[in-house]
Amino acid sequence: MYRLWILLILVFGASTVFAGDEPIKVKEVIVSATKIEEAVEETTSSVLVIPQEKIEAEGKEFIIDVLKDVPEINVVQNGGSGKLSTVILRGGSAAQTLVMIDGVKVKSTTTGDFDFANIMSDNIERIEIVKGAQSTIYGSDAMAGVINIITKKGKGPLKIEGYYEEGANKTFSPSVSFSGGTDKADFRVTVSHYETDGISAAKTGTEADGYKNDFVSARIGIRPTEKFELELSGRYSGDRSELDAFGADDLNYVQTGRHYVMSGKAKLYLIDEWEQVLTISRVKDYLKYTDPDTLWNNADIITALDTVDWQHNLYLTESYTLTLGAEYEEEEGENIGVFERTVNNNAFYINNKLKLLNDDLVLNAGLRYDDHEASGHKTTYRVGGVYNIKTVGLKLKGSYGTGFRTPTLNELYYQDAWSSGNPDLKPEKSNAWEVGVEKEIVKERATVSLTYFNQDYKDLIEWIETPPGSWQYVPQNIAESTVRGIEAGAVVKISESLTASSFYSYTDSEDKATGHRLQRRPLDKLNVTLDYSDGPASVMASYTYVSKVYESVSVGNLPSYILVDLSGSYKLNNNLKIFGRVDNLFNQHYEVAGGYGTPGASVFTGVKLSI
Repeated sequence: MYRLWILLILVFGASTVFAGDEPIKVKEVIVSATKIEEAVEETTSSVLVIPQEKIEAEGKEFIIDVLKDVPEINVVQNGGSGKLSTVILRGGSAAQTLVMIDGVKVKSTTTGDFDFANIMSDNIERIEIVKGAQSTIYGSDAMAGVINIITKKGKGPLKIEGYYEEGANKTFSPSVSFSGGTDKADFRVTVSHYETDGISAAKTGTEADGYKNDFVSARIGIRPTEKFELELSGRYSGDRSELDAFGADDLNYVQTGRHYVMSGKAKLYLIDEWEQVLTISRVKDYLKYTDPDTLWNNADIITALDTVDWQHNLYLTESYTLTLGAEYEEEEGENIGVFERTVNNNAFYINNKLKLLNDDLVLNAGLRYDDHEASGHKTTYRVGGVYNIKTVGLKLKGSYGTGFRTPTLNELYYQDAWSSGNPDLKPEKSNAWEVGVEKEIVKERATVSLTYFNQDYKDLIEWIETPPGSWQYVPQNIAESTVRGIEAGAVVKISESLTASSFYSYTDSEDKATGHRLQRRPLDKLNVTLDYSDGPASVMASYTYVSKVYESVSVGNLPSYILVDLSGSYKLNNNLKIFGRVDNLFNQHYEVAGGYGTPGASVFTGVKLSI
């Protein structure tokens, strides 16, 4: 019954609280849904955009902390800052969600997921989250959706920005950036450092596990003519993180890492109606785990992902766009002394976008063929539509698509005394559909939305004791699961200075073999945010409720919890701003991963200077 009350409050609350004449938002344009620029109202997928303004207002140092407030996402973090941080989107596993930085795939080739631990927020322009099966456009891993982190570009006269923050657990973080741009070229360079004594990674531990991170990024764009542009970018981060093992203090367990993302993108118009986009990228990670007190906590891991994508966008009429593309991926993985393997994947994709009825009706249909060296070929497809009835402020949408995930290098080839990979694994598969409605309750003042989704997974890969009683584990395609749920939201501009938003997600998941809920998928998650901005001052308050989650047979459920965060800033002049925030205001004790610690009430303050 309380879920019904939440939905009613979201809908009718938005229709009764409003004032003023300013619109809620400008027309948003995204690139992640179909790999071409399009307005959000034209996308047939459910899309969430977290803009730079919200990221800055929250004041969070790391992107993973920004994502914690998103109801459709459950964050799993093995301790405090710098510890392994992954996301579960719409009930899909971390390896079933594709993560990109500026359109570049950045997953680990050995584990299949992406560790958000080192991604800081001060250089981020926006985050685009596309929900539901997106394998037709992006191939493997995009079963539950796509998270695309868009970084800032330079623009205007030369600008120098300095940033410094310090706070709880002896945390301090300085950074500096240089940027600028014209119609012909732009650039941005950022250098930052983050350091903290941290908290105990183990829930019951008393020894703090520190973390350090050094980061450098550079991005340059060149547009010599109207028909050609080139963009080059590179990112480096080097980190050292102290860890705990098996839920208890481990004084000497340390992870060090070096992470590189390099990419080049060229756009060429041979004619106005034919845009070619060639993207070449390389992602490489070096991870070293050392623990002189144990044998099994030591490892040297090197992974690399090379991608070449050649995309052709044909704007055949004002209403019809045809996208054709070919993609090559090569995954490399080496666990020194364990295995060293390389696999490749070739893919071809096509997508059709048709606008009808004065562009109010948008239809989308796509098809993709992948040929994976180790696990064979797979064909996926997706169809969708969105109808904007502008006279009454109503949007209706629906889609159906298929997805897949190829086995990771660990699942295929890993070998040690307790486990071995399985080169005969098949890809995981999914079927997903959704229907949704969005309504402007008060024109440009209050909007509500409601979406129902259903995702069926099969051939899921699990590590199984083979044969039983042998203590030898081998991955097998045996599992099936279903995830279904409701997403509801409301945004209300109460006045020119005050905006309220509320988003709720209900996610029901089931492991078909055991009948249990899937691990770490909360049934209910609710976020309510108040954002006040008046001249130089701004304040944001955030309330997040997460229901209990199933952890394991031995642990059972992790309890529900509530987090309240406050943040604020004040511009002293056009060049200088001071800011501060309080995370976990009421010092809630909670767990997001069984046996791992989480921060208590934490205060941070800082200053930002722009020249």
